[in-house]
Amino acid sequence: MLVSVLIPVYNVEAYFEEAVRSILSQTYSKLEIVIVDDCSTDGTYSICQRLAESDPRIRLFRNDANRKIASTLNRALSESTGQLIARMDGDDISEPDRIERQVDYLNSNPHVDLVGVNLIGIDENGKELNRFVHLWDQKLLVKSSKYVTPVSHVWVARRAVYERLSGYRDIPGCEDYDFLLRMLSLGLRFGNVPDYFGYRVRIQRRGNTQAMIGLRQRKMFSYVYWLYRERRNNRADPFCPANMAAHLRVHPVSSLLYRISNRFLDRAIVARSQGHVLKTAALLTVALVSPHQIRYLYQRLQYRLIQGVQTRSARERQGGQ
Repeated sequence: MLVSVLIPVYNVEAYFEEAVRSILSQTYSKLEIVIVDDCSTDGTYSICQRLAESDPRIRLFRNDANRKIASTLNRALSESTGQLIARMDGDDISEPDRIERQVDYLNSNPHVDLVGVNLIGIDENGKELNRFVHLWDQKLLVKSSKYVTPVSHVWVARRAVYERLSGYRDIPGCEDYDFLLRMLSLGLRFGNVPDYFGYRVRIQRRGNTQAMIGLRQRKMFSYVYWLYRERRNNRADPFCPANMAAHLRVHPVSSLLYRISNRFLDRAIVARSQGHVLKTAALLTVALVSPHQIRYLYQRLQYRLIQGVQTRSARERQGGQ
C-alpha cells in the first residue's frame, strides 16, 4: 500500500533536511512525500527544491500566500494519492521503522482507522528531554481524550478517514485534537503502537507552535472539547470563526501570568531531564501562578492516573499467564 507522507513546512531551515531524510530512509519504501511550503521567508524552500530534485518520491508544492497549518495540510492531502496518510513535521525526526510499524499495526487491526506512536521530546540540538507514553487500550484512549490529545499528530490513517471528515478544520494549534474528536463522533477508532517510541519531537526551539500560541492553545483545547460535547448532545456543533473567537478571548493579566508560568514550566522540564528533583519541584510550584497552567497540570495528572490503570492491567495479564 502506498503511504502519502504529508509535510507542511514554514521557516524550519535549520532542521528540515534532517526531518526529510528521516522519512527518505524509512524501512517502508512504498512512500510518496508531499511537501507544501507555506511561503517560508528563510531558506526552507531552497532546501525543499534541492531535496525534491534528489529523490523522485518527493512532490513539492508552495502556497501562493501564507495559509497556516490546517489549509496547508489540506492542500497536501489534495495532492496526495496514497491509500494511507502519514503526518510529519519539518523540524522533527522519525525513527527508521516508524512508518513500517504503523502500517503493520493497521494491517493487523482492521477495526482501527488511525494509529500513532509514543514520543521522545528533544531540544534544539536533538538532546532528549523527556518521553511521552500514549495509551493503547481503546476504552482508556476514549476516556483520556477529555484531558489530552489521545494520539499524537504524527499518525498513519486510512484515507477514508480523511474523506469522511473532509480533512482538517481551521482550529490553529488544535486541528489534530479536533480531527480525533470528530472521529469519535462518527464512531471511528484510533490507537497507538504499544511500547514503541517512533518519533522525536522538537518541543523546545524558537518559533515552534507552543511558543507562538501559548495560552491561546490551552483555550483552544478546551474549545475543541466543548465542540465535541455539543456534537454528542445535539448531533452538530456551532463551529465558525466568530464562535471560536468568542471562546478565545484572553485578559491581558491572564496572558502575562501564563507567559511567566510557561517559562518556569519549560525550565522544570529541563531540570527533570537532568535529574534535579528539588529544582524541578520548585520550578513547578512557581509555574502554578497561572490558573490556566494549573488546569493543564491537572489534566496531565488525570492522564497519568489513567495510564496507571493501563499499567496495572498489563501487569495483571502478565501475571496470569
